Amino acid sequence: MPQAAALLLSLLTEAPAAALVTRGLRWGSAPRAAVAAVLGTCATHPVLWEVLWELIPDLGYWPAVAIGEAGVVAIEALFYGLLLPLSGGRALAVSAAANAASFGAGLAIAVLR
Repeated sequence: MPQAAALLLSLLTEAPAAALVTRGLRWGSAPRAAVAAVLGTCATHPVLWEVLWELIPDLGYWPAVAIGEAGVVAIEALFYGLLLPLSGGRALAVSAAANAASFGAGLAIAVLR
């Protein structure tokens, strides 16, 4: 999948996922969560895209993806923590849920191809 398509998929899945989680758990404003998701994704996606392809030859695909996604979840949690605001644990939970949604969507598309 081209980078632009992957970014669009991430934005279209992470913003609603973050909004649903924060609304459902009453952890803050759903619109602010969506904004945090968009800002966080726009900040991390290009970096992950470049770093991932550097790590894959040395680590293999799945270990590189796991390390990259863990870093993205941690960094994007900062956006949730600052914009909602949320405690560190809650910010990590929202970030993990949003990123799991986009990762799952990407896997589904890859399987369907």
